[in-house]
Amino acid sequence: MADKDNRYSTSAVKKMSQCHVSVGKKTSLAKPKFDRWRDLNSAIIDWINNDAIEETSVKVAERNNFQSYDPIQKKILSDLFSRFRTIYPKRQYTFNHQYISKEIEKEINGEIYGITTHFAYEFEDEGHYELVRLKTAHDPSPDLIDLAILTKLKEDNEEFYTAALELDDLMDIDLIDNPDEVIDEYFEIIKSYVYDRQKRTPGSHCDFCDQASRCGQFPLINENKINRNVREVKVSKTNLVKLDKCERRTAWNVQYGLPREDYIEFESESTATKFHKYSQQMLVDNENYYEDENIEDFKKLTVNEDGITQEELFNKYKYLVAKLTDYENLVIKEAEYILGCTFIVEGKGERKGEVVDQKVATIFNGKSDLAGRVGDTPIIIELKTRPEMNEDAIEAELYALGASSIMKQEDEIIVLHIYVSEHNAEVKERRFGPSEIESAKAKFESIANKPASWIPYDALSPKYTVGDWCQTCEFKNTCSEYR
Repeated sequence: MADKDNRYSTSAVKKMSQCHVSVGKKTSLAKPKFDRWRDLNSAIIDWINNDAIEETSVKVAERNNFQSYDPIQKKILSDLFSRFRTIYPKRQYTFNHQYISKEIEKEINGEIYGITTHFAYEFEDEGHYELVRLKTAHDPSPDLIDLAILTKLKEDNEEFYTAALELDDLMDIDLIDNPDEVIDEYFEIIKSYVYDRQKRTPGSHCDFCDQASRCGQFPLINENKINRNVREVKVSKTNLVKLDKCERRTAWNVQYGLPREDYIEFESESTATKFHKYSQQMLVDNENYYEDENIEDFKKLTVNEDGITQEELFNKYKYLVAKLTDYENLVIKEAEYILGCTFIVEGKGERKGEVVDQKVATIFNGKSDLAGRVGDTPIIIELKTRPEMNEDAIEAELYALGASSIMKQEDEIIVLHIYVSEHNAEVKERRFGPSEIESAKAKFESIANKPASWIPYDALSPKYTVGDWCQTCEFKNTCSEYR
């Protein structure tokens, strides 16, 4: 068996594949869905192990595991608990919940390494085993490496299931045809991580990374270091804008992770998304983007679009390039470039069920459309297919703060918003020198006081503000009920 230090979970190996720095020490980052999963799991275990009548065993399980939560989260947990009991009612099976796992091993440079996939529960009946994963997310599908390990190690007397509570379904876990190929690929990921460790690789995975305050991509602005005793909250650019209007709306997204009332899984790209994607493909690492033949090449990228959409996209792109040509020596090097910053302030935490004073780090982060340089000056470019809005100013400040550290430039940062339509394009340029950067630092440090005041496990502690935004709020019905 692989040594403990050489054993990695499938989720850890997935993190390695995205960014080596994402695998690190335990943090105090808010993980509301995981916290609820943990306490839901404990309630399920208590319920199954309690031989009392159903009503009593349910009440005892909820009392033992849900009492520290506010009424909203108690309701969420009770609903998830009820769903599990419906799709997997009690049976006269032998029950095991002690670290059920399947592990595949391989020798790398003379040492044994292991990759482990986990189940929450194992039920045994006359030599037949049902292994069940507990999932509360919208997408409960196991990752490819999990499927490969299960395919490779499945015994004839075993069945694998996912208790997909959001879908109210006990789903069979389907096996795959090429497990060895997948397993070898993931051991190569481990080999690269162990023997050729790389610096951070920012990307969309930063949204879910629990090392964000430590890796350097979102630099710590007002203190020198962060330790595990600091509570952390990650606030995206989208939620930062919401925070300016209603504190509760942002808190329910980032601190408490309440289920959204308007969850929609989009199946097709909007025209705006397509415009961003095609423009990024044309502009990154293309120093001749302004030449006529390069502009015409845009049509080749959009050849699969219908005629009306293709013409609309092309017109927007022409206007965009016309505005970029005003910047001499412009070189665009990145698309979807991750930028942000971290502030630590005094706030509130929770210890043994009591509210205590605690330092809190707020990680502000966003994804800029394009990033590069005009000569030696960093430039961040945001493409908008809508009119200018007040919120664009705070977005610019966020990017300037992040770029001033990550792009190593203290003299000046350019943040460019380009508002593009089929008929024209307008530019809003903001230049951030040392005084503007200091002003932005003070502003964000002040904003950080709001997340710092949110009490863990109490979703009713953040203040709410009624306004026009309530009509499009993803929590409007829940909020109205609990005001």
